[in-house]
Amino acid sequence: MIKVYGSVFSRAGMVMLALEELGLEYESVDMLPRSEQTQSDEYRALNPTGKIPTLVDGDLVLFETQAILYYLARQYGEGRLWAQTPAAEADILRWSLYISNQMEVPALDMLIQFKFSNGNPDQSVIERATAELTRFMPLLEQQLDGREWISGEQFSIADIHGAMVLSWPKLGGFDYSAYPNVHRWIKSVLSHPAQKRLMEKVKGG
Repeated sequence: MIKVYGSVFSRAGMVMLALEELGLEYESVDMLPRSEQTQSDEYRALNPTGKIPTLVDGDLVLFETQAILYYLARQYGEGRLWAQTPAAEADILRWSLYISNQMEVPALDMLIQFKFSNGNPDQSVIERATAELTRFMPLLEQQLDGREWISGEQFSIADIHGAMVLSWPKLGGFDYSAYPNVHRWIKSVLSHPAQKRLMEKVKGG
């Protein structure tokens, strides 16, 4: 059985969402980022970075969230979460990488300030992150105009990764009022049936 290491409230949640969407059985090993569990010799034998998530599928051991999402879509998707032509595949990668390369660092900075500042965030970090997000958000807003999903006509790994990453700044106080298409898209992914199933499992577990 597939095994996922990490908390549903971390990047591992993106992997679990993909597994739910694909209807795959899996076991989750709950561990938080930077926890003692992630620094153990046993875990570092799987993932030398000591970060999460890590996926184990038979003899395959894989880390890096986007690589895991790609593997699941290609190995098990049968067309779901992915695309049918090289051009459409490239478009999924384009938007996933755009968010990863241009927006993930400031999004994470805002999340860290929200989670670990004890209610007293460093305003210089918030301002710098807000400026970076504001710089790159308009193109995303334009791309999502009239679209349900970021690439093509179906829910893909670019939606899972991108919308989850951009849900982090919301917690840090980022104002999405100027970006209604992006805000709608994030809410669509967070309320996706597969995500609802995942959260029901969390509540039930």
